[in-house]
Amino acid sequence: MLEHSTRAWGSPSRYIQGRFELNNIREYTEIYGRRVFFLIDVFFFKSLKEKFAAIYAGSDSTILCEQFGGQCTAAEIDRCTEVARAIQPDVVVGIGGGKTMDTAKGVADQFGAATVIVPTTASTDAPAMGLSVIYTEEGEHIGARHYKKNPDLVLLDTEILTKAPIRFFVAGMGDALSTFVECRANRQSSSPNYVNKGYAMTIAGWAVCEACHKTVLQKGVNAKIAAENGLVTKDVEDVIEANTLLSGLGVQNTSCAGSHSIAEGITILPPCAKLLHGEVVAFGVLVQLIVEGAPKAEIDEMYDFFNAVGLPTTFADLGIPEVTDEEIMKVAECSMHSYWDVEPFTVNPQMVFDGIKMADVLGRLKK
Repeated sequence: MLEHSTRAWGSPSRYIQGRFELNNIREYTEIYGRRVFFLIDVFFFKSLKEKFAAIYAGSDSTILCEQFGGQCTAAEIDRCTEVARAIQPDVVVGIGGGKTMDTAKGVADQFGAATVIVPTTASTDAPAMGLSVIYTEEGEHIGARHYKKNPDLVLLDTEILTKAPIRFFVAGMGDALSTFVECRANRQSSSPNYVNKGYAMTIAGWAVCEACHKTVLQKGVNAKIAAENGLVTKDVEDVIEANTLLSGLGVQNTSCAGSHSIAEGITILPPCAKLLHGEVVAFGVLVQLIVEGAPKAEIDEMYDFFNAVGLPTTFADLGIPEVTDEEIMKVAECSMHSYWDVEPFTVNPQMVFDGIKMADVLGRLKK
């Protein structure tokens, strides 16, 4: 609980979202400098390296493209930093999923360079945040590395995002729906946000979280249908913004709680470690609401939405239909090392165990 009332807000300097916006990448990077280091996800590396060579041809910019190694570790940040040192970048551009983007943030921080983030899926709120989530080589979550600023530019090309498998888009909705639920818990307990050393949330922080929640619940189903058919409708654009900008601003400025605690705890079970971040966070939302004793109408609304878009509501959905009570208790105990302490009441492993099992019971009933 905060012992002061000082409030603070953190956010990217610029956010640009639109169809075919990646074609304008040279225009955007040249605002910040002429030496540009691109860190690109393996799936896009070859095609984008060729694309950028053509875009920057004849300019006075120097570019260097490097393929991301696959895991956001301290060693990978160091490796990419050494590669980038060849041009001493003014600008570092991270293109790919959350781990690629987080590694690029770490590299930019080493040079004091401008950070440009270009997500290739709308599955995470990592683009807008001024931190990197660090893992071991084996994929075990270690902690977060916080930076003195958020990205200078978050650039979303919605043509690319809607071409990604629909599962990523839906997972982004699951992550986004934790934003307001966790914000509310932090507000009730007067807990610090993730701006520098942590401050009280602003009115803007609360409003952004509310807007994120309403947008996904009201537009998510139609947005999924449109995206499945390769369409970039207004609903798709709105949900992409909620999944990335609104959710990212919400988390940074209001903090995590029980939903992300479950997401981090449940990944100790091997099948769950293979799920997308937003999928396990979504199940965590259900557990958090149950532990908090949320109104039935709110819980029902969440289950109905999850079933409509395909987010997990049962152990079977998570790939653990035969999970034992001992394993569930291990998940509950592991989750206690995360964010349950920001809830407005004391949470213990038995409460979390009961919440996890009840989430599965309700999920099976509502199937």
